[in-house]
Amino acid sequence: MRKPALLLFLFLSTQILSLDFPNFMLVEEPAKEEFKRGLVYKNLRQYSAAKERFQKAINLKKNFHLARYELAGTYYLLGEWEEALDELETLSSNLKNNLIVQNKIEALRISIAGGSSDKERVFFKTIDGDEQRGYRFRNPTDIVFDEDNNSYLSAIGSSNIIKFNAEGTPISNFRGGITRKIEKPVSLAYYNHKLFSADFIRDEIQVFDNKGSFLYSIGGPGSEPGKFRGPSGLCFDSSGNLYVSDSGNNRIQKFNEAGKFELEITGSGRDRIKNPSGLAFHNQLLYAIDKDNKRILVFDEDGNVTQRIQKQEWVKPRNIRILENQMYLSDEISGIWTYSLNLGEWKIIPSFRDKKGVYRILTRPFATNMDKTGNLYFVDYARHRFDLFTQKNLLYTNMDLKIESVDTTDFPDIHVYTRVRNRSGKDIIGIDRLGFRIYENDNMTPLFSLARKEKLNEKLQVSIVFENSDLLKKQLVTLENGLFPFFKSLRKGDKISLYRAGKDSSLLLPETVSIRDILAKIRDSSSDEKYNFGKSSIAALQKLSMEIGPKAIFYIVTKESMDDGFYQYQRKRVVDYAKAHGIPIYVLSVIDSKSIQDSWSEIVEPTAGKYIYLDGEGDEKSLYETIRNQMDLRYVLSYKTDINPELINRYIKLVVDVNHRGVKGKDLGGYFVPEKN
Repeated sequence: MRKPALLLFLFLSTQILSLDFPNFMLVEEPAKEEFKRGLVYKNLRQYSAAKERFQKAINLKKNFHLARYELAGTYYLLGEWEEALDELETLSSNLKNNLIVQNKIEALRISIAGGSSDKERVFFKTIDGDEQRGYRFRNPTDIVFDEDNNSYLSAIGSSNIIKFNAEGTPISNFRGGITRKIEKPVSLAYYNHKLFSADFIRDEIQVFDNKGSFLYSIGGPGSEPGKFRGPSGLCFDSSGNLYVSDSGNNRIQKFNEAGKFELEITGSGRDRIKNPSGLAFHNQLLYAIDKDNKRILVFDEDGNVTQRIQKQEWVKPRNIRILENQMYLSDEISGIWTYSLNLGEWKIIPSFRDKKGVYRILTRPFATNMDKTGNLYFVDYARHRFDLFTQKNLLYTNMDLKIESVDTTDFPDIHVYTRVRNRSGKDIIGIDRLGFRIYENDNMTPLFSLARKEKLNEKLQVSIVFENSDLLKKQLVTLENGLFPFFKSLRKGDKISLYRAGKDSSLLLPETVSIRDILAKIRDSSSDEKYNFGKSSIAALQKLSMEIGPKAIFYIVTKESMDDGFYQYQRKRVVDYAKAHGIPIYVLSVIDSKSIQDSWSEIVEPTAGKYIYLDGEGDEKSLYETIRNQMDLRYVLSYKTDINPELINRYIKLVVDVNHRGVKGKDLGGYFVPEKN
């Protein structure tokens, strides 16, 4: 009798401790039905309704672990992260060896704490130019990244530009066209889906699409405005203006977004620039390497010198970039120098340790840059390589993969919406199809496709939440002038909604592209003394979280952020909800006040938004492109299921896992076979 009893115990334990869909006794059928409704709502992205159904399912069947797991995921998507953690920890007490649950707990604890704070970067790998068969490069000079985290490396010695995917695998070798060959590409910039290359010998800026097709060129040999003698540095400002170091003419030239010459910057007197090289634009200031004078000159937008930065140890400064409030200066002789804009401290990196603990010398560093997920790249001209560094703690922890929803509207075609983040809370960009695996009822689905990012980001959605005050109404002219560039830039398919944050919250315009309609609604609304930003924000987030494409919330304010404006839904709930769906919050003020700006920082900064004073001259001019560039970074995995469509209401379990640069992640989801249309 012992053996059958043991087998029965193991069977029951498996059922109780599993995250699979359980067997239901007759009295438990209502729990099954509530779970089904909850999962349908979740997959429709109606998270509040889903939460209620999952809660009912658990109340009806206490050991319904799958329902509790889905409830935890729904809490997370609603910004109720503490509640999500409680559910996962309850699961963990029953499922002690379930690695998926343990990893979810660890990731969520880090998210609640504000993300991983370990900024120490360690060597990850080297890409050697001589080892790239068919993609060989010699004497690399610069590296930049596109929206999908592909990298582009320019090389003078081999006269080419190599494109790598996010895994670091070479995928294209650009050499230009028959009449527009790449000769000596010394500096790169990427802007608005185009790659800009400063060709030192051709005296021109060559422009390519991201497939390597030549589009057009800027400049040509000469000393007149718009011409070059040895262009050696490139950068863009937030408005799309291009700055070019014209080394042989001892000047920097500014071109507008159409490629037309606008301004010559030379400095004067002791600030006259000689042989300029690398450029960087940060906080409305242009940082330029003054190579022959071994210094950095900082210019305002009119070309006036505002600061000189110089160190005695610099020998041959070449390039400069400002990344995460850190200035990186590449000196060809002394190494890479870093300067904290927050702490005001200089450090030098002449060498680094590889995985074996061996020191590697930076022989002739030409450039430094950082990709979309915080990985740092050093370009070594003399050793024909670039070295990749990543945050130390990200190498030893799993990625946080989440299945947000499963779309079955085209059944048997299934579309799985997933998001992949590292432990710093940054979306992992550029994972290709080979990095994912899908299991349906424990059977791997070998054939699936990955949606193109362009298709996901065709249209933009913005919700405007305005402070319903008399003071705002008196500033409608300022508001109109500030918002005009944004509305002028709207394209077909873009949608704007308007919410009034008064004593109560209300949706005044579900969909519009008219600034006049918005101003009219603001003007005609009855003013209130209190402003319920919390309730308006949650309503806006609920609407935006159901949409596909770039999304954002605009707060329009005249006053500081007050606690009574978030009494119903606190700031943390709003911030966590926005972070869960990658929705930035921008605060647009018609009043110039540092105290107003500071009071909104705890909402703006964690959501990757920005505070903008609408003075007609600042960041509002490029606001549309800024939102467009904060793309929908979810991965949509699509496949045709083999499930028999006659199995209506049958639960189908899904598991998605990912492997990117040796770091893994996994999540569990599912769907019910839908009824035939």
